[in-house]
Amino acid sequence: LKRRRTFQAQEVGELDFSEELLELGVLIGSYRTARGIKQEDMAKLLGMSRITLSRIENSWLPLTMENFFKMAAIFEVRPEYLLQELARVTKGSGAGRGRIEEVGLVEQD
Repeated sequence: LKRRRTFQAQEVGELDFSEELLELGVLIGSYRTARGIKQEDMAKLLGMSRITLSRIENSWLPLTMENFFKMAAIFEVRPEYLLQELARVTKGSGAGRGRIEEVGLVEQD
C-alpha cells in the first residue's frame, strides 16, 4: 500500500495545468471587458502593472492562485464559478491558447 501511495504522488507531481492556467487568464480578460473594467484599473486593484495583466489575459503568463482569488473577489463571484465557466467555454473545443470566444455573465445568488 505504501508503494502505491508513492506512485500516485509521483503521477500527481507530473500533472501539468499550465495550459488551463493560460486559458483562465483569457477568461479573466473576457470577464473584465464584459464588466466594463479598464485594464489599468484592474491592474491597480491587483497590485500589478497593466503590462503584466495584459500578458496574463493574452496567455503569455500563467495566472497565480493568489491573483485568481483576488480577481474573483473583484468580480464578486466565487472562484469555483470562474473554474466552472472555464470548463463550460472550453468543453469539447480542444481549446488552445486564447480560444475562448464568448463568456456569458450569469448572476450568482
